[in-house]
Amino acid sequence: MGAQIDYPHRRVLAVFDDRAAADAAVSAIEARGVPGADIERFVGPVGAHAFDGTGERHGAGARIRRALDFSLMDQMPAMAWYEAALRDGRTVLAVSTKDRPTTLEVVEAIKGAGGHFINRFGRLATEEFARWRGPEPALPDLLK
Repeated sequence: MGAQIDYPHRRVLAVFDDRAAADAAVSAIEARGVPGADIERFVGPVGAHAFDGTGERHGAGARIRRALDFSLMDQMPAMAWYEAALRDGRTVLAVSTKDRPTTLEVVEAIKGAGGHFINRFGRLATEEFARWRGPEPALPDLLK
């Protein structure tokens, strides 16, 4: 079991329906000058465990942290969408960005490679760049 992802501060997250599209996005992001170390790739059940939207897999402390996240940060349900995407066989990329120009470059690279459900998580707000595309994952109505 890997580490749980906390609030993804200063990161752009996106869903890819197949690995080849995610690979293309990584290449396009790196071609724009973003170091590979700033790009995280999540795949399958191991990746889903890292998102762990309920905190169930990481113990009581994680469950409390997730409860606080959901009550204090209205965008935290997005984490459950990313987790569900991974369980459905998709790939999720998380890219650290420190400034607006880099964020916009990363978003364009992701869109160009076919990514969707693209969000950048800032300190106090989440910016949505692209909504979910295609069949929605199985999630409780509360998270839709």
